Amino acid sequence: MRPQEIILGLTGQSFFFDPPETFQPTGTPTVQVWLATNDDTSAVETATTGSCSVDSVATTITTTAAVRGDRTITVALGTGIARGRRYLITDTDGDCEWAEVMTVNGTTIGLRAPLVNDYAIGATFKGCRISIAVNSAWSSDANKLTDVLSGNWRTDVPVQADAFVGQSGYRLRWAYTVNGVATIGYSFADLVRYQSKNLVTPLDVDRRFPGWIDRLGADDIQDQGAAIVLDAFYAVKMDAMTDALLLRRVRNTEVLRELVVYRANLIHIENQVMNGNLSPTALEAAQKIYTQRYGTLVREPKFPTDAAGGGASSQTPRLPATRR
Repeated sequence: MRPQEIILGLTGQSFFFDPPETFQPTGTPTVQVWLATNDDTSAVETATTGSCSVDSVATTITTTAAVRGDRTITVALGTGIARGRRYLITDTDGDCEWAEVMTVNGTTIGLRAPLVNDYAIGATFKGCRISIAVNSAWSSDANKLTDVLSGNWRTDVPVQADAFVGQSGYRLRWAYTVNGVATIGYSFADLVRYQSKNLVTPLDVDRRFPGWIDRLGADDIQDQGAAIVLDAFYAVKMDAMTDALLLRRVRNTEVLRELVVYRANLIHIENQVMNGNLSPTALEAAQKIYTQRYGTLVREPKFPTDAAGGGASSQTPRLPATRR
């Protein structure tokens, strides 16, 4: 799971965790939140309120059986099924797989990728996400922000300079039960003033690299490569992290958009080369172009940044083009 971002002062937010096990969690899971640098014996953050809940989606395949290769299935009840969410399909014989929902039209569910198994009528379609409400008092406390500023990540916690560069501020420990077995999961989160948002669309990539959408594979053409673009957005942030650069505070979103466009093209070409559809030479060329662009815009930037994480921009050298 990617680190989650909670927005300062915004009510109605939730922490969530997607268990990797191929069973829907049972009972009532629990969660504890700590500073990322603290262990389990440290003081727990009062970041949540109420109890954890498990996704209520629990329906079955109906009307017709689903067969290997299908991209649509019909379920008994479509209420609560969300686009972009992953759900677990389990057959009566034990076959199971994760399915990412692309479209919801009543009880007809469109999938990103074709099914890899056959499923009889009565096979279950379940949500497994665990979630809990964020404590609004905690998320409204500016002293809890994950910003690193002059070595002071939190004014109430003494830390060494750059101790939190590139890492999330909070660690969440989820305790839950699957198939009768108790287990533990971890996720990470940040409290931010401004949420990182991908501003690039597939049409932006296609404009820079004409025909990019037409060249997409069957699993990506349904959303015009939007999933690849989102992956590129996070990949740019990871690229900055490998340079030990701070991932927050750039105010010029055009710089980030430029890098995401080039990174999306690179990811698509990587996929094509791995599938044997393109020569490694094409990958080398795309990598070179992206690396050059990244070098000029990130490693030696000449654009204003948000030095304090509060929204105001100033001219600060050597900060990357990512969030906040």
